[in-house]
Amino acid sequence: MAGASKVVAKMGVKMFNVHASAGRKAVEAAVANKGASLVLGVTVLTSIDEAECISIFGDKPGVKVLQFSRMLAEVGADGIICSPQELKLLGGQIELDNLLKVTPGVRPEWAAVGDQKRVMTPAEAIKAGADYLVIGRPITKPPAEIGTPIDAAKKIAEEIGMVLG
Repeated sequence: MAGASKVVAKMGVKMFNVHASAGRKAVEAAVANKGASLVLGVTVLTSIDEAECISIFGDKPGVKVLQFSRMLAEVGADGIICSPQELKLLGGQIELDNLLKVTPGVRPEWAAVGDQKRVMTPAEAIKAGADYLVIGRPITKPPAEIGTPIDAAKKIAEEIGMVLG
């Protein structure tokens, strides 16, 4: 993890992610070698439902996201990546306040959920505390009635604008 982090940092990327499930030492190595980049820790993938999370990690997504987030904060990561559904659980945790919250699994109401299991709309994710939204297929492959990717991005931006004022 240290070597990969050094290479990525030298490339000048703003942020990169590591899986929190790689463990404390791996994440510490990434943080120690991040340079000016931000290190984000992936908690529980948004494509994993509750049953699969229990099978893989031995507990429900909310419990694991909170455990991984605390570990990430302790080792100096800059942020977490989690489903917007888990953001409310993190909100009251003072030790997690300074972590950036990046949320994949963001789907406008008009978009197909696809392989995502734990989703929210852009407006819901922002209201829940997301700092950054990860929105892929709703923009790159919008439904025909929405139009082009540019149309989709504009529609999402309008939804976000209504929340942010």
